[in-house]
Amino acid sequence: MTEELRDSTLPPERARDVPVSERRKLARARRAVATIPPVRVRGVLVVEDDPDLQWRLARMLTVRGNRVVGTSSAEGALELIRQWPVDLVLVDDTLPGMTGVELARILGEEYPETAVVLMSSDEQGGQSAMAARLAGAVATITKPFRPEALLELLRSFPKGEPELA
Repeated sequence: MTEELRDSTLPPERARDVPVSERRKLARARRAVATIPPVRVRGVLVVEDDPDLQWRLARMLTVRGNRVVGTSSAEGALELIRQWPVDLVLVDDTLPGMTGVELARILGEEYPETAVVLMSSDEQGGQSAMAARLAGAVATITKPFRPEALLELLRSFPKGEPELA
């Protein structure tokens, strides 16, 4: 019996019944699957006080292979990140109790390896982007934004966006 059939899901007595052409196809498929690199899953924290936008962002990122958790406050974000390590934090600029820039500064000091992206509203634009950069955010995206714009931004990070297998 060949090595390819030994690791198949068929029991050895049934493997003999499989035609040679099918066994070859199965062996080629296994070799092809073995060459696919493993998918890296990114942990993402979405900090957004608008529940609809938070849900849409979480859904979009989850469908693309990320592990996502969300909260509506900066205090909730700090508690979550202590318990659940993340690679990326998407932060709304206007949060109850603390601004997104303040949260970005705290995250930059306590979790320097975690990328922070500030989601700013139209009216604050350039001022918010400059403050976010000074606070340690790696990028700023202006709301409302197209999902493709956010995905393109995420692909530009060194860790990249995990692709679906």
